[in-house]
Amino acid sequence: MPVIQCSGPFRQEAWEVLRGVPAGTVLTHTEYAERSGRPRAVRAAAGAHAFNAAALLVPCHRVVRSDGSPGGFRYGLAIKEGLIARESG
Repeated sequence: MPVIQCSGPFRQEAWEVLRGVPAGTVLTHTEYAERSGRPRAVRAAAGAHAFNAAALLVPCHRVVRSDGSPGGFRYGLAIKEGLIARESG
């Protein structure tokens, strides 16, 4: 039976970085890529956080676009903005 790999090493490392982002803090995709060890891999970092299926365990809502706008969120922008607001204060 073949082994199915759900993600590669970069995604695993990137998700670990997300787990370390304190509540109430947001990172841009650029900052996220830097913390993930690949500062030039902004699109790969964005893809890693977009494919996060465990939003309660890996807080992907804490990553925003490089211009500071919220960007997308699997559960809708209202949920993302609400989570960030709740964590911020």
